[in-house]
Amino acid sequence: MNVTESEDGNGKANFNMTGTRHPAPAPRAVLGTLTVLTVLMALCTAAVPAWAGPPPEPRPPAPYRAPLWPVPEPGRWQPAPGPAAPGARDAGGGRPHKTRPGTADSRMVAAVNRERRKAGCSPVRQHRALTRAARGHSAAMARSGRLTHTGADGSSPADRMRQAGYRVASAGENLTAGSDGAEAAVAVWMRSAPHRHILLTCRYTHAGVGRVKGSGGPWWTLDLASGR
Repeated sequence: MNVTESEDGNGKANFNMTGTRHPAPAPRAVLGTLTVLTVLMALCTAAVPAWAGPPPEPRPPAPYRAPLWPVPEPGRWQPAPGPAAPGARDAGGGRPHKTRPGTADSRMVAAVNRERRKAGCSPVRQHRALTRAARGHSAAMARSGRLTHTGADGSSPADRMRQAGYRVASAGENLTAGSDGAEAAVAVWMRSAPHRHILLTCRYTHAGVGRVKGSGGPWWTLDLASGR
């Protein structure tokens, strides 16, 4: 801006201001400048993140849900079978055998029969062939760490019962892992309607129990069947 002074005829001084007017900066340019400054300030003042230590230990997988074989049809429990035919003790190949009181096998059979008695079913008796099948399958599950009704060779529960020497007419199998006692294992099955259905199927007459220790165990197998 320029200031000039002049004097008129009356002796008065006059001041004149002349200059060049500059346009205001464009809004976009101002915003761009502010954005760059903001980013630079953030980089300069950003705190170095603290090291939180090693990553947490991985959590174990969720407990397996006990599978079911066979899947029962909806409806009432099977009616109790009629009087045993002559020679029925030998049905299924071989005779039932007695177990020593206090063993895991005998405790499970006793717990199962208590529940069957409440439902009006006859008790089941432990059978050697079914016990061999159940123990073998529990050992296989303990090795693989997985609850499954399918054997390593692709066998079904009925296949394993036949391979053990039992002549299967009808059969069911319950599995669980992690229950320390036989009574606790039976309680797990009784809380599941499909597994309870198998326990309380009155036509079953024989039982086989398998219990094998191992990681995630004990691994329990209960085979229930009636023979031909």
